Amino acid sequence: MKAVRAIALLLFACLPAASALAQSSPAEEKKPAVAGFDDMKAARAALDEIIRAYETGDIGLIQARLDPAMIGYQRFIDGMRRDSTSLKQIRLHLFEANVTAGPDVAMIQAAWEKRFFGVADFTPGLFTGRSTFLMHRAKDGWRMAAVSGDNPFSSESGVLATLTVMPSAIPFAGIPVCAGTFPVSIELVDPDLAGLQSVTIEAFTSQGDRESVVLTAISPGRFRRAGLPLCQDAIPPFSSNGTVEINNTAVPATLTFRYIDANPGANRPPATLVRSVTIR
Repeated sequence: MKAVRAIALLLFACLPAASALAQSSPAEEKKPAVAGFDDMKAARAALDEIIRAYETGDIGLIQARLDPAMIGYQRFIDGMRRDSTSLKQIRLHLFEANVTAGPDVAMIQAAWEKRFFGVADFTPGLFTGRSTFLMHRAKDGWRMAAVSGDNPFSSESGVLATLTVMPSAIPFAGIPVCAGTFPVSIELVDPDLAGLQSVTIEAFTSQGDRESVVLTAISPGRFRRAGLPLCQDAIPPFSSNGTVEINNTAVPATLTFRYIDANPGANRPPATLVRSVTIR
């Protein structure tokens, strides 16, 4: 009897240790707090798979690789569908990529360049930008959860436009007497406007003239004008008559071009692009 009691006491004494061992086993199976190189490679590979699907127009595969809770999910898909019908031979290249990964989330920051041909006339096009891709690990692999910055996957989902005006200075003596045209190069690149044949920007001077300037599409999302109705006169300018007039009694003056990008991407508010030319 004493022997039985001794064995029972030994069993009870071993129970806490066994319980502690059982509790520590699941902890040992937890995922590491820091992701390894394999996680970074897997997240980047998932993003590359989405890029290749976008280039080939495989919208079904893209939908399977997007997080259903992604903000702007439907708009993102609709933009891709528009690109697949209006752009051909799309090639999207990432460079300067930097991958930061945790156990279940990865952030990929990269610059990108997208080349394509427009369907209407096979005019070549080129868009560039910089984006941050947020990847989330699901049960079936890595999925894209968000895109911030410029969106390379949809030409109408928000990319900050660029406005270029050359030259930056105009000698007053070279401006013709009204009416005349001066060789001013104006170029606007806004991928959100791919498919439009023209776009209108605003031109105004420090002397009070204000005119609308129409730029013509030379490729999807790229608009250009090589000359501007610009002339000099001895009287104050008249606004909205189609010609930028410079009063020769109030020089130097400033000619400013303005374009409002209503959808610059990354949930940013409308952006105003301004370029100024000095006349002296």
